[in-house]
Amino acid sequence: MNITHKYLLLTALISAALSLGLGGVLIVSYHRMDALEQQVQELKAQRAEQDRQHMQAVQMAGPGVATSPVDQLVKDLSTRFVGDSRSIAKKLRDFLAEHRHEKDFAIASKVIADMADNPDALTNEELDWLFQQPVSPVIKRVAAQILSARGNNQAMDSYIAGYRSGLDSANPVERRAALGELAKTRYVGAATMILPVLNDRDTTVLLDALLALRSTGNESHSSAVIFLAKHPDPSVSWLAGDALNNLELLSKKARTHVLVADIVAELPPIPLE
Repeated sequence: MNITHKYLLLTALISAALSLGLGGVLIVSYHRMDALEQQVQELKAQRAEQDRQHMQAVQMAGPGVATSPVDQLVKDLSTRFVGDSRSIAKKLRDFLAEHRHEKDFAIASKVIADMADNPDALTNEELDWLFQQPVSPVIKRVAAQILSARGNNQAMDSYIAGYRSGLDSANPVERRAALGELAKTRYVGAATMILPVLNDRDTTVLLDALLALRSTGNESHSSAVIFLAKHPDPSVSWLAGDALNNLELLSKKARTHVLVADIVAELPPIPLE
């Protein structure tokens, strides 16, 4: 074999090796991009589900005539009747003493939320009294949120303080549960509690912390999220960027008091029976 043939053979071998190497790189890159796209789609689906639940809550909170037994029960609990001296707060207390299922808590929370703009029907004193009763956490949250919407954050601060032990738990499941409940408050005080969790080493907890901060924080919390936009996990970096975009739209005064629309958005759904 002459030198020319040897050179051609060597060139062919090098070209083949380069092709195989490049093909391997492309295959690895393809799988990495496919995994990243899947994570992004899962996060988008989670956000779409939150939006769907938001719209469902808004629709169920709207006015209208009673069209079902559940709807009628909501209206009965919201109305003072001749011959019944009980206030709406006491009617709710009596109702919850006998009805302890999730559906009942959802009904009671809607009744309370309907009174957000009607302090004559459900006064601040009655809301605070109801908040102190041994009732479901969702009832306490809604009562505290309405007081916040009316300018008093004392009950709201007391409510979120109850989840500090959950955030400090060694169990990531408990940390995630606490973050989920804090997110429902839509209150900036909860954002302050959530900030330290942005350093959590558990990726699932970190993602929930970003979701919770997006629901409770405002512009003043943006700087705490920026460093996560370069997180090595693409799902974290993507969600951090999304949270940052949302927070930067809100002034530093946003969420210092809960809005009625945010209360309605976080009402638990009432099964239509």
